[in-house]
Amino acid sequence: MTYDVIIAGASFAGLAVAAQLGGKRVLLLDRKPIGAGQTSACGTLVSTLESLGLQASIRQVHKRLVLHTAERIFAYPVAKQPFCTFDYAHLCRLLRSQSDAEFLQAPALALEQHGVQTPQGTFAGDIVVDATGWRAALAVRRFPGLIRDDRLNFGLETSAHYQDDGLHFWYDPGSILPQGVAWAFPAGDHTRVGVGSYAGETRLKNVLDDFLGGMNLGSNGFHGGYFPHALRPPLVDNVFLVGDAAGQCLALTGEGIRPALFFGTHLGVLLRRLLAEELDLQAVQQRYRTLVEHRRWGYEWLCRAQRMLPRLPLPVLKVMMGFMEQPIVFDQVIKVYTRTFRLDAAEMVPALPVVSAP
Repeated sequence: MTYDVIIAGASFAGLAVAAQLGGKRVLLLDRKPIGAGQTSACGTLVSTLESLGLQASIRQVHKRLVLHTAERIFAYPVAKQPFCTFDYAHLCRLLRSQSDAEFLQAPALALEQHGVQTPQGTFAGDIVVDATGWRAALAVRRFPGLIRDDRLNFGLETSAHYQDDGLHFWYDPGSILPQGVAWAFPAGDHTRVGVGSYAGETRLKNVLDDFLGGMNLGSNGFHGGYFPHALRPPLVDNVFLVGDAAGQCLALTGEGIRPALFFGTHLGVLLRRLLAEELDLQAVQQRYRTLVEHRRWGYEWLCRAQRMLPRLPLPVLKVMMGFMEQPIVFDQVIKVYTRTFRLDAAEMVPALPVVSAP
C-alpha cells in the first residue's frame, strides 16, 4: 500500500499533523511507544491545550511567572492568559486518539525515492513529514548542513518536590550558569527542575546537582537533550519539516510545545486540503513557507535577546525586569508573546471522539 502521508516522529508536532488527517492513509513512525521518552518540561498556555481538546492532561494551572536573580525576585501575573504544566504521556495519548493513522514503532532511517526506509522495510508514501525532533533524521540526509552546533541549546531536568505555584526561572550567571537559566515547573505532586545552557553545554549534571543542593532538593532520575533556537528551512526537497526538526523552538524561553502544536496543526490542515485536491502541492509548500516566514521576526528577535542576555550587566537587567513589572508594560509584552501561535478552531477539522487516556 502507498500511504497518502508518512509522518516520522510521534511527539507534539507529528501527532498534531496526524490529528488533522482523519480518513486518510497515514503512517506514523516513531522509535518509541507514543507518550514515552519525555524530554520537555511540559509547560504551555492553557488556551493552547483547550483549543485542541487536550485540557484533560493538565496537572497544574499557573497564574504567574517568577524570575529569580541573585538579589531580587520578580513576579509577573498571567491570570488573563494562564500557563499550565501537563502530563506528557497523557497528552500524547489524547492527541493520538484524535487520529486514525496507522502507528508503527520503528525509527525512520532514510528517505527512498518514493518512501521511507525503516528496519521493518521501506514504506511508500506520496508526502513525507519529518517531525523527528532536533536531529531531523530524514531531512538531514538530504541537507547535511541543516544542523548547526551553534544553533542548539541543551537542557537537563529531573523531578523533585518544590512546593509553590507559578512557573519559576533563575538567572544567576555567577553561581548557576554563565550562559543559561534554571527552572522549576510545579506539576501537581511533583516539580520539574532543570538547567539549560544557551551555549549548548552538555555537562550539566553537576550544575543541576549544585542547584538542587542549594534548594535542599533531591532528584529522581534525569532526562534532557538538545533543542534548537533558530529556524531551519520548513522544506528540504519535498519533505516537510515541523517542530524541532524545523527549528521551531523559541530562543531565550526554550518554548517548543506551542510552536510544534501550532505549525503541526496548520501543516495538517494544508495537507488535508492537498489530499482533497483543494490545493496543489506547490501551493501547499508556498503557504507553509509563508506561515513560517511571517513569524521569523519573532524568532530572530528572541535569538538576539538570547545572545545579548549574558552580556548585560546585572544592574541593567534588574532595571529592565523591574520596568516590565508595570502592568501596562507586561500586559503588552505577554499579549504579543501569547498571540503569535494562537490556534483558531475554525480552521481545524472536528476531532475524532477522544478515547479515554488515563
